[in-house]
Parts: sequence; structure tokens; C-alpha cells
Amino acid sequence: MLKTINFKYKLIKKQTVMKRNVLIMTLLLIVSCFTMRVVAQENLNALVKKCETIPSVDMDFVRKINPKTKKLETKIIRISINDNQSLIDEFLAARKKDKEKVLQVITKDDPTAKGTWIFYKFNNISYTFSYGEEEGKASIIVKY
Repeated sequence: MLKTINFKYKLIKKQTVMKRNVLIMTLLLIVSCFTMRVVAQENLNALVKKCETIPSVDMDFVRKINPKTKKLETKIIRISINDNQSLIDEFLAARKKDKEKVLQVITKDDPTAKGTWIFYKFNNISYTFSYGEEEGKASIIVKY
């Protein structure tokens, strides 16, 4: 009888440890998914913030009031870059760095206009790039 009680105790202890391990793994998975959503477009977000401080870059904002919080939230940002090839190159480099974390990519090269149009969709943000290779102009639209 003592052996069966001891066996049942060990079995219950193993089951408790297994449940705890499954719970820990589940929590780690949830946290990692949330972190990936936040970090997915970190390079592009950093450049959008940088553009806000550059006076030669035109930025237009579309903001809406959130009915739940009654606060003004940015929904769309349009960035126009003229004659700043280094900033355009930074956007193209950031786009390549964040490319592996993208959910959807649509690319269109237009040989007649000598430009490129690229759409990137992450979990919570989408970016649309259009730039002319010879003109030195670029337009980026960020939708939240």
C-alpha cells in the first residue's frame, strides 16, 4: 500500500512539473510573438522618426480621434524626399534589413518611369515606397 501511495505521489509530481513546463513554454511563445510584432519594422520606424527632424523632408499626417480613448491618433504618414539620395539609400537599406520579417511584399518595377514601387505589410503597419532612380525623389506612405 505504501508503494502505491508513493507511486501516485511521484506521478502527480511529474504531472505538475509537466503542466508548469507547458505553461512556461506557452508564456514564452506569447511574449516572443508580441516582441516580434513590435520589433518587426524597427529599422523603418527609426527612419520615419529621423525624417521628422529633417527640415527638408515634407511630411503629411492624417490623424483620427479614437472613439474609445477620445485621443488623436496618427493613422497615415506621407513622407516626400527630394534631392536627398543618402536618406533614400538609408530607407532602401532599412527595407532590406526588415525584409525577412514582412508578412506580404508586392514589388513593381516600371521601366518607362525608371522607378520602383514596393509595398510591405507587417502585422500592424504597412509601408509603400515609390522612388525614381534618376530623379532623386522618393515617397513613403506609412499606414497604421
